[in-house]
Amino acid sequence: MLVALNETEKIVNLLELASPDLANLAGQFLRCPACKSQVRLKNGRVKIPHFAHVSLATCQHYSENESLQHLTLKKRLYHWFKQTESVQIEQFLPALQQTPDLLVNETIAIEIQCSALSIQRLKERTETYRVHGYTVLWLMGKDLWLGQHLTTLKRQLLYFSQNAGFYDWELDLAREKLRLKYLCHEDLTGRLHYLKREFPFDEGNLLQVLRTPFAPTSATLTPQLSQDIPNFIARQLYYQSPKWLKIQEKYYQNGQNVMTIKDFPIKLYPIGLNILTHQFEGVIKPDFCQITADIDVYYHHFLAYPQHDRVYPPGFYAQVVKD
Repeated sequence: MLVALNETEKIVNLLELASPDLANLAGQFLRCPACKSQVRLKNGRVKIPHFAHVSLATCQHYSENESLQHLTLKKRLYHWFKQTESVQIEQFLPALQQTPDLLVNETIAIEIQCSALSIQRLKERTETYRVHGYTVLWLMGKDLWLGQHLTTLKRQLLYFSQNAGFYDWELDLAREKLRLKYLCHEDLTGRLHYLKREFPFDEGNLLQVLRTPFAPTSATLTPQLSQDIPNFIARQLYYQSPKWLKIQEKYYQNGQNVMTIKDFPIKLYPIGLNILTHQFEGVIKPDFCQITADIDVYYHHFLAYPQHDRVYPPGFYAQVVKD
């Protein structure tokens, strides 16, 4: 943690102290802003200066043993936001009983997530912010970057807009860049495809950068798809993949054999769209923790557009279907 209460009940923010001022904290009685128990300054050679609880008892509102990546990212984003916005670091919110990594302009909670957490905990924290009128943005550390396949947790961290489709934010400390991955789609094998943009740390207005998914764009995604779909399907059926066994059953019910389909109607799908939807089932809204928009409409518009050699933002499909 990077903040503490001093003996006069004032917040001490380590990111605002010069090195000589750190020595003055050594003899002071410092407390956690949330649980009010004693904390001690840690100023070693590996991590940046930070506070830690003296007692081994767990504080529910501040994290202990934060990684160097997490502490450093909080520091970098704090100073980046501070160039243009009002920002508080680790501001305890009593009504929520939560402490965002950064609180921007009193209403935007920034959470820097560098390690896995339970989906239940993620949903609880997100919903608590939401019902109290806060916007929450989860920015991913290295271990939670999107890879070739989407895990259940990473799916719950996706956002959605009409101009960017499904997207997420990644923090690359080594390269000092904030990265947006957008127009996220999956192919028949479950492999992810997306576009990306990168923004160097400390350049430009960070709040404006985070609004990029809502800006108009002409971006399109032309994926490199596997040409070996039949062998992939054969392997899935051989190993009795529940998903592909169900697909095979549906094709049988319609007098077809999935193994003889040379060209599936759609090879690239928006995240969460049932692979069977275009032929056998209605659209069923999947579970997304960060998304409150009605994305069923997007799925219907996507399926109504016959050309899928390349994919477009959701707003494009809404416009062409309406026209």
